[in-house]
Amino acid sequence: MEILFYIGAGLIVLAVVIKLVTMRNRHRAASNVVFAKYTFNKLNVAQQNSIHDKAIEMVLASDTKLRGFANEVERFGWYAVAMNALGIPSAVPDNPCWYKVKKPYSAVIPGDSMIYNVTGALQQQYDIKVKVSTEKGYPDKATATSKEKKRKKK
Repeated sequence: MEILFYIGAGLIVLAVVIKLVTMRNRHRAASNVVFAKYTFNKLNVAQQNSIHDKAIEMVLASDTKLRGFANEVERFGWYAVAMNALGIPSAVPDNPCWYKVKKPYSAVIPGDSMIYNVTGALQQQYDIKVKVSTEKGYPDKATATSKEKKRKKK
């Protein structure tokens, strides 16, 4: 009976540790997305183009089958990685660095509550307003779902 107690306690501790690590990783990825959007919008067009080109280069060189960005969260996640590689610091006060995120295309998803936590903290601490789209894709005529196509016809 005592062994079962220790096994149960161990499993609970393991679950808590896994949850904390997952939350830390989501926070880092969300911070990168929000900080990258804020920083990117403060740069000139030439710097923005350089970041975009570097991000595309990194996506193509990665182990993902992606060839671009499916949504704004993905795009700015990669832009953070590109800015880090180009030596461009974050423009967010008190946070000039970027977090290391293993999979910027899947570490955080559009609409994740962690993004709202980061944007809320920036607004409260620095009066910086950043809005990150919750759209899961960039629908266009070629890729719009049938539901979106019907809505456009009306």
